[in-house]
Amino acid sequence: MTLEALPLRPWRERVPFVQIEVTTICNFRCFYCAGRDMPQTHMPWERFIGILDSLGREPKQQVSLQGEGEPTAHPRFWDMVDAITARGKEPYTITNASLIDVDRAAASFKTLGVSIDTLDKAEADRIGRYKLERVVERFEALVAAMGPRRVLVHTVDYGQDVAPVRAYLQGLGVPHYVQPLQWKADYQKHYAEAMPIVGWQHRGRCDYIERPRMRYFNMDGTEMPCCFIKDASRFESIDALERDFSQQKVPASCIGCHQIARPVRQAP
Repeated sequence: MTLEALPLRPWRERVPFVQIEVTTICNFRCFYCAGRDMPQTHMPWERFIGILDSLGREPKQQVSLQGEGEPTAHPRFWDMVDAITARGKEPYTITNASLIDVDRAAASFKTLGVSIDTLDKAEADRIGRYKLERVVERFEALVAAMGPRRVLVHTVDYGQDVAPVRAYLQGLGVPHYVQPLQWKADYQKHYAEAMPIVGWQHRGRCDYIERPRMRYFNMDGTEMPCCFIKDASRFESIDALERDFSQQKVPASCIGCHQIARPVRQAP
């Protein structure tokens, strides 16, 4: 079945948040990003439209252009934003801000996410987050154009001191969301240093399955219940995940996910 022929499903009228991975190409090389080892390509326009049209016409649904690449690097990024808006949905994205058109973003997005992990240039360069001065310049221009409550900063806590970023954003009045470094094997294999983890304590349930609140479509158009499954070869289907969790089994594609697991660390 082609994406263009995907049937409408009941959840697509109810789930408030949908992510579409529109590219794996990025001008940064963040050490924790799984996308740098993926095939570097943009999602074809026809595939994007097929996914978008399969979502139904729920007007309160937010559709985010994000994934393992820089969304604004897609040559049809703004066409995608316009297509989402034309279908009565709310567009969203998380961008590194280095390529963003500030005026167009302010006119097109109700809210917008910017990824910033550190304000230290040497540290930013070390972890692959280049052009920090331009990122901060573009970010502050977005705040000035949109207002501080319409811009949300996303930070990955990989063990760095996040206090300077937190204080900076508090001074601007910008919301701040900090997420932990993922422990899953399909993330860890990209890290320069091995995490001191020898096993997992899993709970046999996942909120993304029990109370669906989002759907994620990867570059191939595969539909997933969340954005944490980066090795699609270990993913069978959402129905299979539901079956495994109902039997108190941890699906292979979910082992080590911080949504359902606590790490067992090496003894000091």
